[in-house]
Amino acid sequence: MVGWLARLISINFNCKKYTLGVFVMKKALLVAVSLSAVSGVAHADVSLYGVLDLGVVQMTNAGDISPTFVTGAVPTGAQPNTAKFGTVRGMMNGGESQSRWGIKGSEDLGNGNKAFFQLESAFSLGNGTLATSGLAGGAGTPSMVADTALNGQLFNRMALIGLSNNDLGAVTFGRQYSLQLDIIGSVGGGYDPVNAQMFSPINFSGSYGGGGATDNSRVDNAIKYAKKFGNFNVNALYGFGGMATNNSARSNAQLNAGYEADRFGVQAAVQSAKDTTNISPNAAPNTVNAQYLNLTSYMLAGRYQVIDPLTLKAGYERMQLSAPGDPTGDLAMTQIYQYNIGTPSAWGTAQKNLNVYWLGANYQISPAMKASVAFYDVSVPAWGTTTTNGTDKYTSAMLEYNLSKNTNLYAAFMLDKKSGNFLATSGPGAITNFNTYGAGLRVKF
Repeated sequence: MVGWLARLISINFNCKKYTLGVFVMKKALLVAVSLSAVSGVAHADVSLYGVLDLGVVQMTNAGDISPTFVTGAVPTGAQPNTAKFGTVRGMMNGGESQSRWGIKGSEDLGNGNKAFFQLESAFSLGNGTLATSGLAGGAGTPSMVADTALNGQLFNRMALIGLSNNDLGAVTFGRQYSLQLDIIGSVGGGYDPVNAQMFSPINFSGSYGGGGATDNSRVDNAIKYAKKFGNFNVNALYGFGGMATNNSARSNAQLNAGYEADRFGVQAAVQSAKDTTNISPNAAPNTVNAQYLNLTSYMLAGRYQVIDPLTLKAGYERMQLSAPGDPTGDLAMTQIYQYNIGTPSAWGTAQKNLNVYWLGANYQISPAMKASVAFYDVSVPAWGTTTTNGTDKYTSAMLEYNLSKNTNLYAAFMLDKKSGNFLATSGPGAITNFNTYGAGLRVKF
């Protein structure tokens, strides 16, 4: 399947003459030139929007709930920086959707042309703080590791400007979602059956949308080109590395093609990220550790509406983690965002492969009520010095009830069972099961 998908999206990320970056820049220039003949300035339409989501949660074999972490809690069994494990109850920030606010606007330039922008920031509704991964705190006590793409940036979810033309498509510039993260959560209504932050592993952990590293789920300094041809869509993204001695280092190239109709949809994507980071806690104040690596990933997802109330969704992703191309330049870096890098490291010579499968369904019980269920399977073959295979299996379900167009209640659970090299410790005392139960309220404006 991986070979077929690679051929389906036939692009050579290492091609010397025609790179994806050149392709995206050419399309951007074409859109810009089409706008150069437009005269006059129209009134810009600007709006404030957001999602507020807060609930209560109970988790087994978990650590303390963090006041600084994005969701407050880690439902996927990621080990918090604490020796205490047990059943914990508390508030969860964003059980279904990450709490956020944003500003977006557009200006009609005439002749089918528009200029637009979008700024979006995640925050903790429970205490009003800017959402971070909790990696580094002023007191020098890091809490938990998960969405390391959110680490203190003012507009941590998105910051972009763009131009669009009815015939040529749209081009955007700035900090943007990866194309695989788009497929999981938003394209075609989202290809994740249980599309909920705290109750789906591929929705909670950005490593799946990031193709192997959560830091990579949102791409800085990127150009994205998007075009629709009837029901077909094509998207290309290129993130600049900005390294003087090696232009490919820290770069990110992605391509997505798909088809969206009322009852059927399919999306495929591939990406190659060079010298990207996997950041982790460091006990020193405002300091993180950074591991540098190359990522290659492929994703294929589909949906089919069997009958009016029932839609099936399924997907597959393969992620390949390997040694970075420019370890010397990587290890010389001293900061990432506003954090100091305490202990830099480079991925070793052994390649790690992850295979991710999911299958689920959405059922519209009534106009106001929807049920969702899904099964997720993550497997890692033995690699490097790791001599055992690993599996991570999840069962998730959620019930939503709409009080109005913008307000809904939800209740959900996720059962997680790990084995092999997914276990945090070895021997008979290894923790294998992590269960999460919760209910909450979500308001959109």
